[in-house]
Amino acid sequence: MKKKNLHHIKFSGFKVPDHYFDSFDELLLNRLKESNTLEGIQNSGFKVPEQYFETFDDKLAKAMSSSEKDVKVIPFVTWRKVAYVSGIAASIVLMIGLFSIFYNKPTFGNLETASIESYIVDEDFTDEDISSLLSEDLTMDNFMDSHLSDSNLENYILNSSSIEDLLKE
Repeated sequence: MKKKNLHHIKFSGFKVPDHYFDSFDELLLNRLKESNTLEGIQNSGFKVPEQYFETFDDKLAKAMSSSEKDVKVIPFVTWRKVAYVSGIAASIVLMIGLFSIFYNKPTFGNLETASIESYIVDEDFTDEDISSLLSEDLTMDNFMDSHLSDSNLENYILNSSSIEDLLKE
């Protein structure tokens, strides 16, 4: 039954005889005053089998000895449960690992120049190895054809060298 319809109920479905609760106290007190209520009972309704208490000790000892041998133990942790839990944990770790790789891709902007230089020095690359990795041939013509404006050259010279070096030239 839904709670929102409870205020519409007009009839509960239970019936009590008229004036039942008016005379209930009197009936209860009269019943309690009668002290012979249990003495009049001839049969209790329970029956014990014949020679039950004489053979009880033997049956109990037999049950106790057989129960020690036939104990079924249900393990709390089974290998199947461990496999399921470890599989779920591994898949969660794998998903987190894969998604974190996509967000933290290394770029050349993140690399330091010193680490690149130390890598090249430590690996003992020769000039020919480095030139083979470059896609274009390095010739003087490639450097001569560059079109640099005078303002860019002046800014480079002023920013890259100190004033004392410029005065010496």
